[in-house]
Amino acid sequence: MPPAVLPQQTQLRLKAFAQALEGRGICILHQTSDQRFDLAEHLPPIWTASAILGKDVAEFMTEGNARLFSEAAEKCIREQQAQDLELELSQAGRTSVYLARLVPDEDGVLTTLSDVSERRNREAAIAALLREVSHRSKNLLAIVQSVAMQTAHHSGDIQDFLKKFRGRLHALSTTQDLVTESNWRGTHLHVLIASQLARTGYGALRDIEITGENPLLGPNASLHLGLAIHELAANAVVHGGLGDGKDGHVGVHATLHDDEGADPTLEIEWTETNPGAAQTSGEPRFGTLVLERIVPLSVSGTALLSIGNEQVTYRLTIPAGQFEI
Repeated sequence: MPPAVLPQQTQLRLKAFAQALEGRGICILHQTSDQRFDLAEHLPPIWTASAILGKDVAEFMTEGNARLFSEAAEKCIREQQAQDLELELSQAGRTSVYLARLVPDEDGVLTTLSDVSERRNREAAIAALLREVSHRSKNLLAIVQSVAMQTAHHSGDIQDFLKKFRGRLHALSTTQDLVTESNWRGTHLHVLIASQLARTGYGALRDIEITGENPLLGPNASLHLGLAIHELAANAVVHGGLGDGKDGHVGVHATLHDDEGADPTLEIEWTETNPGAAQTSGEPRFGTLVLERIVPLSVSGTALLSIGNEQVTYRLTIPAGQFEI
């Protein structure tokens, strides 16, 4: 007996339905009561209609997927309730995730398979980003806490503390903005130095020269080097060659040392001439502690600070792993 011809309106609806599914990663399957497939539309690339129609699930799915699908189909028919499960389909080294929804009907089970790979990848990326944000935030808060405590320890009164702490907090904030804008990759050395020195005033920038390598510093190195540049610049403005009426000069030069058989290192040298009233004695200040101990320790590097009447030199060596060329 020839199949019944569907009414024109029904045909139009089915045609519109098929077009709506095109390219949306949604597959339609139907199983009869004996769990053999009699409908397969908009299949994933891994399957073909000829491999599915008239077959049961074990003939075209992997063993694990076939078992999950069969159990869900049996439960769907037995309990007459919709069932949901996830299937992973692999082809040419690429794995896609499909969400399957099995719904009972009068003569078997109707299944829709939706490709949710992109959504799963997006969710995984967001989860990883949130973990990274949490980790970075805790590190930044630890740095701020340490800066606050040490600044208070080396301040004469509350006004002195507030002035110094605000400057250091703004220095961290400036670097954090650069790191965030790069999606947490870090920031390029020249941009980092210029952003910190810009906070000393546009007049001082005329007496500053940045030369040499311009690697991408990781987030950790960016934060701590930014703090070091802030301390050097603040000292140059208050005590040294960048102060009002001073005729000093600051040069910042970066050199990459790539010796054969050894990991590359980055050497950053700050040279300030005509510091004038640079402090060479007395009780150590927090700025000196930052430059000589905190920053090199935080980047697993080494540092050397030399302060004289005519020149201030700071040399920081950063190991591989803290930067990219």
